Amino acid sequence: MFDHKPNSCPFGHQLWPGMAQVGWQPCLCTPAQEQDKRGRGMGHLWVACNACRDQLRRTTFFQPPHDINYRQRGR
Repeated sequence: MFDHKPNSCPFGHQLWPGMAQVGWQPCLCTPAQEQDKRGRGMGHLWVACNACRDQLRRTTFFQPPHDINYRQRGR
């Protein structure tokens, strides 16, 4: 599912097996639209590090990377 699956978070915590949450989030940013053209859905696959969450940090990876300049309506 990932083009570049991360093995660890920026703080060095291992993500696999079972050390991360994985999900999908719909989005209309340019990278998500380009992914949709490749048949992979208009959104982002995301991975969040469980160890970071336990340390009250937020470490989330998006595939494809989210365009931080894009703002969805109502947000």
